[in-house]
Amino acid sequence: MLLLISLACKPADPGVREVQITAKGFEPARVEVPPSRPVTIRFVRKVKETCADAVDVQGDPVRHMLPLDAPVEVKIDAPASGELSFACPMNMYRGAIVVVGVR
Repeated sequence: MLLLISLACKPADPGVREVQITAKGFEPARVEVPPSRPVTIRFVRKVKETCADAVDVQGDPVRHMLPLDAPVEVKIDAPASGELSFACPMNMYRGAIVVVGVR
């Protein structure tokens, strides 16, 4: 019981950046993050009829299905520079995680 309490009270990792993107086209389509840091992207689909019912993130072999009104978290490590793109399966809706700042 004490172990469960200590885990539940553990603070979130302050080094992880969390970003929410709404899937009705991807909004925002551009997200800036610091270099070489963990990032959690929380996708939430808000539109029933859309090809953005899933998302492909560059470098991630998993296609993440986006159920209506249910958040889906994708954890990535931001590269040292550049960007990571993401898109719906039809590549109609696109966006990018852009690394800004110096390392």
